[in-house]
Amino acid sequence: MTDEELGQAVGDFGVSNERTALAWQRTGLSLVAGSAIILRLTWSDLGVLALVALAIAMVLGTWIFVESRGRYAHDAGARRRARSRGGRAPFALALSTALLATTELTMLLVRWTG
Repeated sequence: MTDEELGQAVGDFGVSNERTALAWQRTGLSLVAGSAIILRLTWSDLGVLALVALAIAMVLGTWIFVESRGRYAHDAGARRRARSRGGRAPFALALSTALLATTELTMLLVRWTG
């Protein structure tokens, strides 16, 4: 009797799970790198405001990276989670992107008005 006949979940034997995890890891690393670059470019004009916003974005980007590694380990069967993710990684991604965009818009307004 096969796993499907027993009603058990059958794992994905392709590499789509790995590709998805790698895409999330790239996204997390991009957020951290983008935050560092924007902080470097805006520090002289915005000061602590840029530091706080981009530090939060860096932490969220790092969390997305770590979470995606856990997702792959879970889906590959190496580790089981007791809880579902519940959309936290997309929320963290949206929040990080909003922080980066807000910092850049603030920087543009400061340079345009002053």
